[in-house]
Amino acid sequence: MLVNFSNIQFEELAIHRVGNRHRAERNFLSNDLYRPDESLREVLMKFFLKSFKRAEELHHLIHEDGPEYNSMFNFAAAVFEQPERLLAESANILEHLYRQSNHPNIKSGDVYVALFSDVLYEDELVSALGVFKAEQKTSFLKLHPSGDILIPQTDEGFRLDKLDKGCLILNTEKEDGFRVLSIDNNPYDANYWLYQFLGLAQVQNESYYTRSYLELCENFSKEVVMPAYDKKEQMQFLSDSVDYFNKNESFDFDEFAQSVAPTENMAAELRTYQQDYALETANQFEISKPAIKSAKRRLKSTIKLDNNIQIRLDLSNPDASSQYIEKGFDEEKQLSFYKVYFNEELE
Repeated sequence: MLVNFSNIQFEELAIHRVGNRHRAERNFLSNDLYRPDESLREVLMKFFLKSFKRAEELHHLIHEDGPEYNSMFNFAAAVFEQPERLLAESANILEHLYRQSNHPNIKSGDVYVALFSDVLYEDELVSALGVFKAEQKTSFLKLHPSGDILIPQTDEGFRLDKLDKGCLILNTEKEDGFRVLSIDNNPYDANYWLYQFLGLAQVQNESYYTRSYLELCENFSKEVVMPAYDKKEQMQFLSDSVDYFNKNESFDFDEFAQSVAPTENMAAELRTYQQDYALETANQFEISKPAIKSAKRRLKSTIKLDNNIQIRLDLSNPDASSQYIEKGFDEEKQLSFYKVYFNEELE
């Protein structure tokens, strides 16, 4: 987990409603902060932070002329310097969000701007500004007594188990655009929240490089290894790549290429891929073990056959495909086959 919320404190909260500018919908701007009671404060805290506990990518606020030209950077900096400005800056955030809501697909919704303290980031307790947007309403029934019976009535509201959009701007590394966690569980427009509203880019650290190289390996296995060899060799390449990251504390590109590429020509192609991914300057770095775990979940490790049979491999065991799986061709049946060796079947 990138950030620890164990000691987080909920300080202040502003709630507004943003409309869709394209449809000429109006905003609703609250004129005061909302101060929830203790029970509702706990419910809101879970609603805001639940999705961030699975956040795996760290961002920062950017602009081509420097972070100080990023609108969200300035709103957050003002609140961090003067927390009493939360309501005023939340109005600026609402207007900034409204200006980006200029496409028919963008949904109106409730906007929560919250100030937190005691967020643990890399052994440092920092404050954080949270901006959360709830978009997807759901229908539910409410029962009301009427005489000696209960009468059901329908109503609409937002689900508390899933936040549509949100960001946490951490008050640290200001000169580099702060550190930001962002989620978008309703990505109808990939650019709207991350880039047009927030203006984010991923922080290029060990976690970023680890994930990027494993993504590179997956695409390289599909686009280069698979056409040159077969599905089995593709899985072997992926397995060897994951094994390298699992067994080493630091990454060295030349050593990596030598260990996973079966030929010099393929190693040269791997170098070309490195340039395509703009990773040619990241030849050496410390490997992030948490990033390996998250990246492995995205890697496809299944051999799918046209007879609806699938062979699933464990990418953490590079010897599995080389020692226990053989591929061949049956001349009599005129069909390819896989032969799998094992000791016993497991439940």
